Amino acid sequence: MHITEIEQKINKIEDLRDLNLIQAWIKDRKEFLGNRLKYSLQIGDKVTVRSGRKMDEGTITKINRTRAVIDMRGGSWTVPFSMITKEQTDE
Repeated sequence: MHITEIEQKINKIEDLRDLNLIQAWIKDRKEFLGNRLKYSLQIGDKVTVRSGRKMDEGTITKINRTRAVIDMRGGSWTVPFSMITKEQTDE
């Protein structure tokens, strides 16, 4: 199923309880994927951080239990794993 199909189906939902349930499933899935990513990250990895529609590149300097510290935009930012994408390296 493509994203546009998912969007169309969501737009047809009229019950707020159903939307809240979908929102909870999405939150759980984001946490699962973030935790899976956490174990593949290392200090020094190049990553992309997505915040809304904005994307920034940075380097991991520390890995905490639920977030990573990333150097980007001239400072250090503490970012949840669900907002991080590891950049692929050509090795």
